[in-house]
Amino acid sequence: MKGIFRLSVFFSFALLILIGIWFRSAHINHQAYPGQEEVLSQQKAFNEQQAEDLTLTIDLFIQQIKNDMMRLSEKHDTNINDSLKQEITAHRHIDGMAQIDLETNDELFKVGTVPANPMEKLTTSKTSHDEWRYSKPYEENGIQKFLMGIERHQKALVAEVDMTFIEGFVKDLATLADSQGNFVIGHTDKDVTFSDEELDGDETLVKKEVSGLDWTLFMSSDEERKMKDEYKKGEVIVMLKEEENIEEWAEAHDVYVIDKMGQTAVVRDLTTDAFDLMRNWEEDEAVIYMEPNYTFEKQTNSALPNDEFYDNYQWNLKQMELENAWFETTGEEEVITAVLDSGIDAEHTDIQDRIHDGFNAFENNKAFADENGHGTHVAGIIGAVTNNNFGIAGITWDSPLLAVKVLDADAIGNAFAIADGIRWATDNGAKVINLSLGDEHHSEVMYEAVKYAYDHDVALIAATGNENVDTPMYPAAYEEVLAVGSINENSERSFFSNFGHHVDVTAPGEHIPSTFMNNQYVMMSGTSMAAPHVSGLVALLRSAQPELTNEEVYDKIRLSATDLGPDGVDPYYGYGKIDASRLLEK
Repeated sequence: MKGIFRLSVFFSFALLILIGIWFRSAHINHQAYPGQEEVLSQQKAFNEQQAEDLTLTIDLFIQQIKNDMMRLSEKHDTNINDSLKQEITAHRHIDGMAQIDLETNDELFKVGTVPANPMEKLTTSKTSHDEWRYSKPYEENGIQKFLMGIERHQKALVAEVDMTFIEGFVKDLATLADSQGNFVIGHTDKDVTFSDEELDGDETLVKKEVSGLDWTLFMSSDEERKMKDEYKKGEVIVMLKEEENIEEWAEAHDVYVIDKMGQTAVVRDLTTDAFDLMRNWEEDEAVIYMEPNYTFEKQTNSALPNDEFYDNYQWNLKQMELENAWFETTGEEEVITAVLDSGIDAEHTDIQDRIHDGFNAFENNKAFADENGHGTHVAGIIGAVTNNNFGIAGITWDSPLLAVKVLDADAIGNAFAIADGIRWATDNGAKVINLSLGDEHHSEVMYEAVKYAYDHDVALIAATGNENVDTPMYPAAYEEVLAVGSINENSERSFFSNFGHHVDVTAPGEHIPSTFMNNQYVMMSGTSMAAPHVSGLVALLRSAQPELTNEEVYDKIRLSATDLGPDGVDPYYGYGKIDASRLLEK
């Protein structure tokens, strides 16, 4: 039952960013998007991807309820009623259960709230793919609910399910309707009885069926999109000559020092734009270089794991041919992977034992708790606890993680914090650094940190970005970094995945299940999800062949990839799809 307690689902507007919608006007490549038609087409593709993630997450949740009900339905001992009482008391989503004798229609027992004659309310039919049946959603005391049940051994087990778990992530993003077109959850001002003409008329509207439930999810796009500043307001990163005192220089220039690292500091004047400050200091001989404090954002031993989601949901690990690779190694404790992201949820039961240490680059302390979920999702892909009979399998089973918080609750960071995080991870033993974040701005302070890590033999892995453009995103575009694009289950480039000659390899990045805040699991898509597949694989390689340098690791990752797209290296797939089996074969 532990699995179903954990499987509470959370989404918010921030999840739009998890798929990488850096869809602000300043970041749209006008050559790549010459007209409104192309922009609308791209936005509809993003909506398609998001809607699929939402419906798959609902399916993931329902599957866990099925698993627990199936276990209960096969119990025949006298303590089943006590067992049900215990589970209902602790359960976040099931309000009641009943067991019914199908021959007499008598209730053998009922725990919690279940309506009278529940079997009559199960309106969906069994199919060859799903023997479970479901009711239409209904409201009780202001809460949307539905029934689900299964028949076994001349008995039926029925549960009343609270739909708050769905409402929490659907209402701000989409609209959910039942089979009759009746509004269930979502925007209250939206008419869900769309005609075919209306569906064709809204160029961004997406309609997705929720498997087995006779529900339909509708997702459209608002005209205004959430934008972010490209750099921190009034903040400039300056590097001063060795003989200069940073505090004295700042006082003389009427700015505040808010962070510093050696002779490099972040200074702030909230009354003045960063570029105006830089223009004022152009002739200052004490300054070696300066740049705005750019913002960066997320870009989101048996060799066969027994984890509950592995067989049915983790297509990504099978595509990588990991089952063969795990016979060679499942990782070593000496090979530490740093996740530079929004932090990691250290209370998550499927990842807490993997966290070796952590750092908050904003506060210069160890408060690395994840307030967004993106970092926890990325970390789970790399190294979730494996072979524990629940949750997901990680790529590396034994290599520790460093939780380095460089993105805030909105998954936004800045160049200085990221640079600080890279240096901290390097100094604290990281052999691999995952950077599922990026922006189109080159940052000298971040690049110097990247070179520092590279010169210390750290392998740096970064996401290429999710705008379907050939604009280089940093840090992925730096030569010292291995740049990762995204592919889908059919080994096709994800429509959102950025391209260009800086792309090294591709990895699974669509509908990836992984850990989330508060002991949850969700599906996410984006190059943010593709990069940790490579980071996990690099951790395995450095475990099996510790003598390799970081550049030799890069070469082996590239040369062992399976060629996709045009023959040879190309700007869409780079060297191709990562292949763990070929990489680690003796």
